[in-house]
Amino acid sequence: MEALLVAVVGVCGTLSAAWLTQRSAARSLAAERHNAERLRQHEETTRAQERVQQARLTSYVALNQCARHYFGALNNSLHALPERAEHLDELQETRSEYRACYAEAQMVVPDQVLAVASAVNRELNQAYGILRRLHGGTLRDADSAEQARAHLDAARRLLHDLRREMRLDLGITQVVDGSPQ
Repeated sequence: MEALLVAVVGVCGTLSAAWLTQRSAARSLAAERHNAERLRQHEETTRAQERVQQARLTSYVALNQCARHYFGALNNSLHALPERAEHLDELQETRSEYRACYAEAQMVVPDQVLAVASAVNRELNQAYGILRRLHGGTLRDADSAEQARAHLDAARRLLHDLRREMRLDLGITQVVDGSPQ
């Protein structure tokens, strides 16, 4: 009888060891799958963040370039005022390019950067409106070359602010003690 009992305990031990090994392997496999899924999700999130960052960088470069080109064209138009410049078509084309860049930026840049970009946009467009009316001879009461210059001066300051905000967002410029470095 003892031998039978020892045999039964031995068989049960062997069977339970196999079952425990299988269960342990299944748990390890499930943990491995879970870790692999977490790693895949992390990599996917990282790639998505990189795509957003790249889209912002591309938009920032285009916006900075177009805004500065538009600013330059407006400034040139202001200097050409006495001779009723025939380059207004070029100014209109430059403005159209700028507007396309600004419209794209509105879709991808964060609110903090967009607030400054919007202020730049307002000043540039105010200057554009005044210059178009000055060149066309359809003036409003407050329209003058000095008023256009004031809007361009404000736009120049805001363009520097915009560049700083874009660099801060990209992590290029660091903030130390509350001010950009």
